[in-house]
Amino acid sequence: AVTEYAEKLGSTKLLSLRDIPLEQARKEVEEYLRSHPGVVWPDEMAEELGVDYRIVLEVVQGLMKEGLVEETRVEVVPT
Repeated sequence: AVTEYAEKLGSTKLLSLRDIPLEQARKEVEEYLRSHPGVVWPDEMAEELGVDYRIVLEVVQGLMKEGLVEETRVEVVPT
């Protein structure tokens, strides 16, 4: 059933999320940010790291509070 649903959506990529402590998630997010300069989206990090989006978001929010990362606004230009 999952395969059929994914095929209907045109995507067959299923994620396998790792259950890791918050401290480890923070280290991995920090390393990811160092190796990917520029604008990075939390959902992209979560997918590439294999970590639950909510954990990545919690880490990013903590880094923002500490002044280590900043939020950016991206303007969408209509085409």
